[in-house]
Amino acid sequence: MSPPRRSPATTAELRASLVAHAARLVAREGAAALTMRALAAEAGCAVGLPYKVFADRRELVAEVIHAEFAQLRSIVDELTARVGTATVAGNLAWFADRLLGSPAVALAQETFRDDLLMKTVTARIHSSGAGPASFEAIISGYLAAEKGAGRVDGSVDEQAFGFVLAGALHNLVVSGEGYPRPSKRRLRQVLDAVAIRLAPPASRRSEDPDGTD
Repeated sequence: MSPPRRSPATTAELRASLVAHAARLVAREGAAALTMRALAAEAGCAVGLPYKVFADRRELVAEVIHAEFAQLRSIVDELTARVGTATVAGNLAWFADRLLGSPAVALAQETFRDDLLMKTVTARIHSSGAGPASFEAIISGYLAAEKGAGRVDGSVDEQAFGFVLAGALHNLVVSGEGYPRPSKRRLRQVLDAVAIRLAPPASRRSEDPDGTD
């Protein structure tokens, strides 16, 4: 007797579970560690099960990237909730850490080397609206909210700074070994320097080590 077929809901649930396990594996051990056999071990399932849910590893990778970008919505919500709390530099650093630590970023170089995978990922990004192109709007929106809270100077062009900061983050996402990523400490130093120039003059003088504008 043949085993009963899974319902669409059960299959979707299983796919989501395997994608979550795959993301954890990549976050912990890197993109090269993601194989179908390693995924089965991570999920504690039969070796053949991932092949029954995904056509191949390429489809799995595309699903991991899509799931990670879909989580951008929750990151945006949390960044918005941070407006007026901690520091502007600290909040920007938190956002950068969340993005750059994503398994989707770890898988980026593989995506660029595989034309078919790139087409699949790009199509999913365009259909969902969640992806690197949204970085600029996210950062600009955050800076605008901080301007409203009085922690970013009213004369600041948040759209321009959003463009520049998003471009810098995107460069770190796509450049790979050709442009080694700075340490978290160095990235925080850079964002501290940017935040000082964004602050209202009174706050800027108190935070600037030189005490000047």
